[in-house]
Amino acid sequence: MQSRRPKILIIYKCLGYPLRNTVDEHLYSFKRYADADCYYLKLDIGKETFYSKEPVPAYLLKIDFDFIYFHYGFISSRWAGKQCYLNALQQVLIFKNSKAIKAVMPQDEYMGSQSIVNFVREMNIDIVFSVSPETEWAQLYEGVDFEKVKFYKVLTGYLDEGGMALMTRFLSNTPKDLDIGYRARNLPQWLGRHGFLKTQIAEAFLKALPRYKLKTDISVDPKDTFMGNSWYQFMVRCKYMIGVEGGATVHDPDGSISEKGRAYLKAHPDCSFEEIETACFPGLDGKLNLIAISPRHLEACVSRTCQVLVEGEYNGILKAGVHYISLKPDFSNLDEVLETITRDDRRKEITDNAYRDVVESGLYSYHGFVRFVLEKCLLQASDPYFNRVYVPARSLRYNHFVDWLSWKKDYFWHKIYDRLPNKWLFLNPILRLVKALGLKEPMKKMYFAITGKKSFP
Repeated sequence: MQSRRPKILIIYKCLGYPLRNTVDEHLYSFKRYADADCYYLKLDIGKETFYSKEPVPAYLLKIDFDFIYFHYGFISSRWAGKQCYLNALQQVLIFKNSKAIKAVMPQDEYMGSQSIVNFVREMNIDIVFSVSPETEWAQLYEGVDFEKVKFYKVLTGYLDEGGMALMTRFLSNTPKDLDIGYRARNLPQWLGRHGFLKTQIAEAFLKALPRYKLKTDISVDPKDTFMGNSWYQFMVRCKYMIGVEGGATVHDPDGSISEKGRAYLKAHPDCSFEEIETACFPGLDGKLNLIAISPRHLEACVSRTCQVLVEGEYNGILKAGVHYISLKPDFSNLDEVLETITRDDRRKEITDNAYRDVVESGLYSYHGFVRFVLEKCLLQASDPYFNRVYVPARSLRYNHFVDWLSWKKDYFWHKIYDRLPNKWLFLNPILRLVKALGLKEPMKKMYFAITGKKSFP
């Protein structure tokens, strides 16, 4: 059918630095595994561009893309507030009438779903790759024409070859010196009882652990978050890791519930879950069932870490008693679970099962995810998509360089800039010389290319 490799544009925002490994792997899975020319467009760089309004680079507008993917790193701009989302929308409106097949890959659809619906309609989106169960699509995407827009179910993350190789290497030289480990976001009550389980499970274990002689590292404090490869190292160290399915059971389409919740919590910092539920989302908990397996559940299978999980579906991938030790949602069998961990007589059997069925099966890899996405997009495409204007290879090389440079700029602003003595004052003698030589304008252009800032010292 096709006379050349399809050209894909992946649009994203970083919305913070550094990226978690799971975000990096998802974002760059297309570059690594797609049989296509993958271009990347990062719409925010550095501390001063969180609400960026920078236009799309002109060279990208000259390329006839076959597919345009709006990564969840882009659509998650709605989390940063309405203005951040509107700015992001304005930046990409130029692609509204593109002939390319346009797909969006949202996550955390339980919050701000109205913005996603608006984006799908405004941008003439063709495909939505959703992580929510099919039963919830009608509720989450009310107002979307399901006859026009195709929906497909995907996972929040998959297994990456590089990540698996790294964990395997860590396994060969890192002792499993922690009996139980856990890291999670301290999710707010207004996501519902399920989301709040991530906090409750940590509290329940910490309360019970003094009765057992176990070495543990359990925290929901954001300051204790592991970034980059340190997360893999932490997982490898853990004999057991506790956990819960991802997701939420309260639908907050416009963000109003979270606003009420934050205000109520500020006024009543010691309130119970029941109090904040009554005040902010009475009768709404459980009306949504957006619950799904998380990437960490798959990664634990690679690190041969035995999982202790609150009973759930886990997308039909993990089965209680086979791939994990089951914990009741009310923690009524917690002591029984801790005694099993203390005996440590089931760990090898369970981790072997998980490694065989999840890792060795190859069913949950980014190879498969990318192939699935491309297949579904190709169903929407037609022959002319692959017979359009030839684009020189140098444009792709240039794009990859620009994307690489954008991360170097972020590193500078987040890791180096604040540590510089007197900021840019030490450059003043050099700048005075530059101005005296009449080189100010070229230097301004170079300065902006390197730093992303438009204000010249």
